[in-house]
Amino acid sequence: MEIRHLDALLAITEAGSFSAAAEVLHTVQSNVSEQIRQLERELGVPVLVRGRRGATPTEFGRVVLERARRIRGELEAMRVDLSLLQGLEAGHASLGVVGTASRWLVPALVGDLRQRAPGVMLRINEGASERLAAEVVSHEVTMAVVTEPIVDPRLTVEHLLEEDLVGLVPEGWDMPPEPVPFSAMAALSLILPPSGNPFRLEIDEVAAAHGLGLSVPVEVEGVRLIADLVAAGRGASILPQTAVPPGLAGLRTVAIAGMPPRRLALVTARHAYLSLADRAVRDSVRRLVTIHRST
Repeated sequence: MEIRHLDALLAITEAGSFSAAAEVLHTVQSNVSEQIRQLERELGVPVLVRGRRGATPTEFGRVVLERARRIRGELEAMRVDLSLLQGLEAGHASLGVVGTASRWLVPALVGDLRQRAPGVMLRINEGASERLAAEVVSHEVTMAVVTEPIVDPRLTVEHLLEEDLVGLVPEGWDMPPEPVPFSAMAALSLILPPSGNPFRLEIDEVAAAHGLGLSVPVEVEGVRLIADLVAAGRGASILPQTAVPPGLAGLRTVAIAGMPPRRLALVTARHAYLSLADRAVRDSVRRLVTIHRST
């Protein structure tokens, strides 16, 4: 089996037909057909079904395609790594970050990479932990900073740090002395992420452990908007300390008694290959978390 055989299969699948694949590969259709025949003869199974509307992969072909895409990705990563070693400005990396951590981590990460690895091109995905973990498994992103617990045998989980969860209230609201009992926060009109959001589930579990119900008349997906609404006097909230914008007028944070911390972890796909660019991002995240823990 040769790389050209896999390239032919990928081209047919992406272009939709043998003739279109031949144009993409700058060759003739007979050559593409011969490469697929050789591939099927080597594997001993059919990889494509030919039809009037083009060619579609068989069940065997879908398995081969998944591996072929990984092989093509590995080859591209090898070229990028060699470029980085030669000092050229090349290298792509991807990182998922849960929204409550992105406010402090992403700006620091971009600044650190510009100083230490200016050739790295970074793509950031912000989202909920479960979605980001799924994107790591599917190789849409190489790694992600998510909230624990993450229980998936396909992932490697590296604990990073614990975040304190604090209460947010409008400045001037009358509150008990700190640390404020959780029951006092639960009695307020709260602004929280929607039901089913991983962070909301954490808050709901704490409330259930206290035998309390929560009044949440307003649900907001973005934590930044939650802080703005609290500062505007529209309700109270509970957020990670690091997700609270510093110096936001009209906002007060309060410690909550018995509030468990939130745990952050870095997840990667088990046995995944990390390019030099990905490793530079991973090392930067670790370094910034160490600095953040000490402040």
